Amino acid sequence: MRHAVVTPGLSRKDERGLFTEIIAGFPAKALLSGRMKAGAVMGNHYHERTRVFFYVEDGAVEVRTVDVATGSRDRFTLSAGQGVVLEPGESHAIRFTVESSWLMLKSEAHDPDNPDTVSHPVP
Repeated sequence: MRHAVVTPGLSRKDERGLFTEIIAGFPAKALLSGRMKAGAVMGNHYHERTRVFFYVEDGAVEVRTVDVATGSRDRFTLSAGQGVVLEPGESHAIRFTVESSWLMLKSEAHDPDNPDTVSHPVP
C-alpha cells in the first residue's frame, strides 16, 4: 500500500492575501484542528467506516500505516502544506517530529453511541 501525498491544487495570492483550496471532492461531516508538541503521537487505531484527510498546516510529521486486513504497511513524512487520505481499515500512527499545527476532515462525525474507532497499535 502506497499513500499519495496530497498538495493543494489551487492557490491564489493577491493584495488581499492568500486563498488555498487544500483538497476537493472529500465529503466531510467533521473538521478538527490542533497543535501538537514534538514527539506526540496521534492514532494507533483505525476506523471501521470513517475516511480521514489529515493535513499539516505547519511543521512536520511521520505517518505509519498498516492495513488491518492485509498487513500491508506504509511509512512516509508530511511537511507543511501536505496531507494524506486514510481509508477505513488502515490503522495509523502520526508522530509529530516538530511542534506542528494540523487540520483533519472526517467523513463521519464522532458518535459516542456508535463509535467506529478500534485500537490497533502501528509498530
